[in-house]
Amino acid sequence: MVRTDDVMAGKVTVQLGLCTADAARAALRELDAAPEGAPDLVNRLTARCGLSTQAIETIRHRVALYAHVRLEAIYLRLLEREASIGREAVAELLARLEATAHRRRLGDALVRAGRLQQEADRALLEKAKAAMVSEDARIIARYRDEDWAGVQKPLIKGSRLDPHDFRISTLFRSKETRALVDKVDLEALRREALARSERRPDAAAPPEAAPRAAGAGGHAPLPLPTPVPAPAAADAGPMTMADVKTMRRIGDYDVVEVLGVGGMGAVFLGQKEGVAEYSAIKVMLGSAAGETELGRFKREIELMRRVHHPNVISVLDAGETPGGLIYMVVPALAGKELRNLIDQAGGEGLPPHVVDRVFEQICAGLGAAHDQRIIHRDLKPENAFVLAGAERVVRLMDFGLAKLEDDAPDQEGQGFRTMGGGEVVGSPMYIAPESVSNDPVDRRTDIYSLGVMLFEMLTGKLPLESETTQGFLGQHLICPPATLAEARPERTWPPELEDLLARMLAKTREERPATCAEALAAWKAALPALLAAQGARLATAPPEPPPAAPPAPGPQGGRGLKGLIHKLLGRPG
Repeated sequence: MVRTDDVMAGKVTVQLGLCTADAARAALRELDAAPEGAPDLVNRLTARCGLSTQAIETIRHRVALYAHVRLEAIYLRLLEREASIGREAVAELLARLEATAHRRRLGDALVRAGRLQQEADRALLEKAKAAMVSEDARIIARYRDEDWAGVQKPLIKGSRLDPHDFRISTLFRSKETRALVDKVDLEALRREALARSERRPDAAAPPEAAPRAAGAGGHAPLPLPTPVPAPAAADAGPMTMADVKTMRRIGDYDVVEVLGVGGMGAVFLGQKEGVAEYSAIKVMLGSAAGETELGRFKREIELMRRVHHPNVISVLDAGETPGGLIYMVVPALAGKELRNLIDQAGGEGLPPHVVDRVFEQICAGLGAAHDQRIIHRDLKPENAFVLAGAERVVRLMDFGLAKLEDDAPDQEGQGFRTMGGGEVVGSPMYIAPESVSNDPVDRRTDIYSLGVMLFEMLTGKLPLESETTQGFLGQHLICPPATLAEARPERTWPPELEDLLARMLAKTREERPATCAEALAAWKAALPALLAAQGARLATAPPEPPPAAPPAPGPQGGRGLKGLIHKLLGRPG
């Protein structure tokens, strides 16, 4: 089934020269005949044209941005027709939004400026969405009638589809609106030129930052320990996954049991000589993994070794064997992902006292990572591991996409990640707007994802809903999140808690809590009112089953470590 996003993705791909028009048309024909839920056009073009990760991210971002601009244009038409707001005022706000490549809705800006009531904005937005659905149906019908030939026409004429080319005033508006916006832009340029001319001509230019040594705060990156090479047999060839499965010793660890095997590596239960506790050893075979996967694994080890906190899984050891096997040793933990707890609640959300316990620990662990200038970038319930036992101890895991704050973007970019087939790695439900748009990220990027997790823990629902990956990307960029009252109108929610979620889920980083400690303090302040408001509901709820006691790891004890094994192998738990 073809969606409008698929058509726009085809146009973007052709305009950027990433695929031929014939290939895009053929992929659209296939998709039009495919059942609901089939891979979208980006995935199909990736298979046909070998799109790179960077190309996939660019296509998805431009499609999301174009969808936002279209919706804003429809909203603006309704606003001009139904609301008595001067064109000059609208043009001024529109110029400001376009200067930032549309990181906020026009309606939000009008509400903040006191020129439009929030109820009126929501009503106009709903009408705009309904009108866009009707417009989408007409677009699909027109393109289908012409056998998708329109995909070869540029999305924006004479453009390389730069983010700043996606302007409502130039793409969709009348000459009058365009002239008003141009007037505002010209006045802004004049003010900037005047300010420059008033500066002292002999003022010293700010000194350029001295190049830093690699690593945070001038510290050199933590190297992997270099083991003493063991003599290899003269006729030994490259190690294979079959060799990995039969290993009996990795570094200083004796292999007790093979817990799981994946395409590029495996997880073992191991024990260090002279140490009673068992450990989980994750290994990756260099000859089986690509450079990207190996780079992420090494980066994950390097960054995780910087953080020493009880709510972050610790790296006990790491290294590389002479056969090219890279390994990481972590404690053997019994438990399950936070995702399992949320799912077991049957869509109702977790009790507030459980949310409090989990949220406090995630904030503590994440704050410790932030103190080391590490941004996780992949926060979601799957990456919070809850240990078995009544204490519900939480460990943050999976730092494979983490980066150091203020580091230059790596070759993969700093936005969301895609696999070779074009699918977004991890869940697109939790990524921050700046991760979608490849804008700079910082610790407040994690706080956005943490806000989505808090909302889901409380309500059992997501603050933004979509049926597709592309839809979620666009939702994060421009759509206002639901409130707790909208998600669960049958419950009473304290205004302080609604305010906290609104701040954590703000589209721009500057509006969010600056630190995990600030977010946690606001949560703690709202918690008494939440417990009081929902006390009656909790009093009549069935008793919560007691948490399972942690099984003792050991030989043939891998079943108790199932959650950790799946987590380390990157599989769903």
